[in-house]
Amino acid sequence: MKTTFKIFTFFFAVATLIACAGEESEQLRQARTIQEAMTKSGQILDSSITVKLNELSTELTTLSSDSLLATDSLKMAQYKEVKTWYSSIEMLKSELADWNSTMKKLPSTEEIANGAENPFGSDMKDEDILKAVQADQTKFEDLKSRIETEIQ
Repeated sequence: MKTTFKIFTFFFAVATLIACAGEESEQLRQARTIQEAMTKSGQILDSSITVKLNELSTELTTLSSDSLLATDSLKMAQYKEVKTWYSSIEMLKSELADWNSTMKKLPSTEEIANGAENPFGSDMKDEDILKAVQADQTKFEDLKSRIETEIQ
């Protein structure tokens, strides 16, 4: 009976260790949640930028087809202002695309189970990964603020 109890205790301890080893730490869950929120917000921003660029493009087309553009200095100033605004928003769209392509994305738990490597490096601690993701979040929030200001 004593031997059976020891064997049962041993297998229970091993099963508990295996179960705990497969779980993700709280820091990684937070990092993953932050990244998912940034990705969704980035997609929404990209869509908003595209809508605004389409509006400005239509306005530029309308202004450029106006027969008074060449002779009316107010129309010319308006055209230049819209063109500058359009260029500025295009630049921000490019910055958003650059940010998205350079952001280190954590692989999903399924990808990790299938052998995907950690883009932050295998020796980086979970706390350091969370700090890096939070630093990305700060950069993203700054970019988001500039974009929202510009497209309004």
